[in-house]
Amino acid sequence: MALPGSLRHCVMPGQQRARACPSPGRSVCAWRAWIGSAQEFTGRYSGETWRRFHYHQPNNRRTKNQQGNLMLKLAYVGGLGMMAGPAAVHLTPCDVAQVVRVHDRGSAGGLRDQYRAEWDRHGAARVDSFAQLVGDGDIDGVVVCAGKNGDDLPLIAELASLLMARCKDSPFILHLSTVSPDFAEAASRYCRDKKVSYANYPLTGGPLGAKLGGADPKGMLILASGDEALYQRVQPLLQKLGHPRYFGSSPSAGSVTKLIGHCLVFNGLVGIATGTAVHSEYFNGHQLGGDAQADFLTFLNGGAGGTRQWDVGMRKGVKESIWDAGFSIHHAVVDAIYLAKLTQKLGLPRFAVQSIINTALAFSYVLDRYPGQVVATHAIVREMLHEIAGDLDLFMEKHGALGKDLTDNLNACIASLPKQVCDSVLLTPRVVDFAEIAQ
Repeated sequence: MALPGSLRHCVMPGQQRARACPSPGRSVCAWRAWIGSAQEFTGRYSGETWRRFHYHQPNNRRTKNQQGNLMLKLAYVGGLGMMAGPAAVHLTPCDVAQVVRVHDRGSAGGLRDQYRAEWDRHGAARVDSFAQLVGDGDIDGVVVCAGKNGDDLPLIAELASLLMARCKDSPFILHLSTVSPDFAEAASRYCRDKKVSYANYPLTGGPLGAKLGGADPKGMLILASGDEALYQRVQPLLQKLGHPRYFGSSPSAGSVTKLIGHCLVFNGLVGIATGTAVHSEYFNGHQLGGDAQADFLTFLNGGAGGTRQWDVGMRKGVKESIWDAGFSIHHAVVDAIYLAKLTQKLGLPRFAVQSIINTALAFSYVLDRYPGQVVATHAIVREMLHEIAGDLDLFMEKHGALGKDLTDNLNACIASLPKQVCDSVLLTPRVVDFAEIAQ
């Protein structure tokens, strides 16, 4: 009879030691008694019960929900803004997961303060360092939703080192930021060397989708890939936050899927912005906005060229003069650069790649024109009316839009960005970058 480990010296929690194995010279009765004891012992602690004790004994502080089922015990890193902030609401009361500590990277005021209060109600303690966040290793993993490649690389590097040093039960990093495919691949390899599972699951659906969550059909999409076992483990958590779908074992598949979605977003945005500018010049007395324009574009958007960029962005600007709510240009311009790099790498034709670079340059121009202000992507239409359109053309020409080489175009676009945004791009992260910054 095969036994799981040495029963001669094994004691399970709250149980007596298994009866010692008789020596070869003992009687048949003694052997029968020992076999019965061993069968009772292994039957009681066979299968999953045995494996859970044998391999996960160090973590005996797992949290249970009201039904007595084990929950994920998590820590969170990021700003408590409109994408990640609503998670506190969706996860309370605790059912599938409990966030025990939060490293708050967001600014004060507004909705963030409201979400801070929600995390307090959830039971998450706010901490000031990653060392405090990981604690003594009493967590299953860390969820990160922070920035772009350049912002998140030092975060992932430090967290992986801390998790490796302090956690004993296969810790993981669940990275919800939109980063480039190269980042996801490099981070996965680096974390694997640290015995930490890593997965990049970008989010899409905007602030409204995040607020609605998994209970609503219009909740945000969660684009998962990488280690399938990890996906199965966190799927109940993801279903609380939105609608997850698994896109395969490649660590970068989620990132690529997000960028494919951006093809639809950016081309839809340019289309509705151009249509709005044409309507302004031809029908609306060279003016932008108003009920008549909103009615016209709402009607036309119901046709074959309809785009959600009217519903989630441009309509707010045209009808209500709201230009700061929606897809932040600070984030969108970096995503557009990642998309341009991907399309170039995959060998798409010049017109497809160039149109994305041009969109990124238009975003860069808006950042240059309104320094320090929060501006959403649909605000580019304000720069497209004929009286000021020449300034946008001059900016794009100055920063390489008409150059012959696509790589030079893309590099010039990156260089045109404000320094903080430019530093966040980090177009080609490598495994060695994680290792160097963690030292």
